[in-house]
Amino acid sequence: MEKKLAFAVDINDLEEAKKVIKEIEHKDIIIKIGYNLFIKGGYGLIDYIKNLGFEIFLDLKLHDIPNTVYNGVLSAKELNIDYLTIHSLGGKEMLEKAYEAKQNSNLKVIAVTILTSHNEEYKNYIKTEYSLKELAFNLAKTAIDIGIDGVVSSAHEVRFLKENINKDFIAVVPGIRFDNNKMDDQQRIATPEEAVKNGADIIVVGRPILKAENKNKIIEEIINRMRV
Repeated sequence: MEKKLAFAVDINDLEEAKKVIKEIEHKDIIIKIGYNLFIKGGYGLIDYIKNLGFEIFLDLKLHDIPNTVYNGVLSAKELNIDYLTIHSLGGKEMLEKAYEAKQNSNLKVIAVTILTSHNEEYKNYIKTEYSLKELAFNLAKTAIDIGIDGVVSSAHEVRFLKENINKDFIAVVPGIRFDNNKMDDQQRIATPEEAVKNGADIIVVGRPILKAENKNKIIEEIINRMRV
């Protein structure tokens, strides 16, 4: 697929978020909305973004009993969004119900593997001997084999996933930074070039754009850096 940029609009104020989105000139990027803004803006915010001509990535990371996630995906279909995240840690049956619910729609369901805020210490927390790469692979392969459209992983795992899962899937990579030394609350980060070279189809960028005085200029720079 064509490499795409998803702009994570992680802004607490709803009106400020709408103002920022309206100012974006590059209509070929994806607008990613998390549960903070979605809870505040609801259907009206989704309609607002759609009417501006953007694709929408609703990042809710649904993780619940299978039937609850099934109904959540059904509701998401009614929003006419383009991408929806669920959490692969919810288990095989939950993934199967999400896949069932998305049928007869253009909605792409994306399964989150291991958050980019986690490092190897996470293994101790969940009491596993698997490496983060192995965990991400097991979760991703299960989701893709079921029919889920794609997965979210760090740039550190995405090449391994692409090389070892024998089905096409959308690889979404967050934790993107211009400077590898600026981690914020992320642990496993990469530059746009590194992520794309490793196999990312969609890179997710938030703070580097949000903090820029000229957001359109930064977006253009990121898009150019993705053309590796």
